[in-house]
Amino acid sequence: MAKKKNNKVLVAEDDPGVVKLMKKILSDEGYGVETAENGLAAMDQVRKSKPCLIVLDIMMPEMNGYEVCRSLKFDSPYKDIPILLLTARDQEIDARIGKLMGIHYLQKPLNREVFLATVRQILK
Repeated sequence: MAKKKNNKVLVAEDDPGVVKLMKKILSDEGYGVETAENGLAAMDQVRKSKPCLIVLDIMMPEMNGYEVCRSLKFDSPYKDIPILLLTARDQEIDARIGKLMGIHYLQKPLNREVFLATVRQILK
């Protein structure tokens, strides 16, 4: 069970099935879950609630995950919020670039145990 004061996780994903799965996994672990269906909505939600973690799909409408990351990492109030990018792409360069920017990556399809272990590791 998550015991952090701020336990809100923002899930920005345009696939309703993936959102439902992540919401269930995180809620079962005691995290509060907020959702956004595109990058612009994610930016608005981050500014409103300043979550403890942002889980972002890379390929989203309006503003993709990379654009959201870039905007947040260069905005002082939000630059330290950890980001977990979800990708269906299998490109090693993505993970290397992400690591340099302090961003974590997970491959889709989502594996419950790997997802939870990654979230716990990021938030410890």
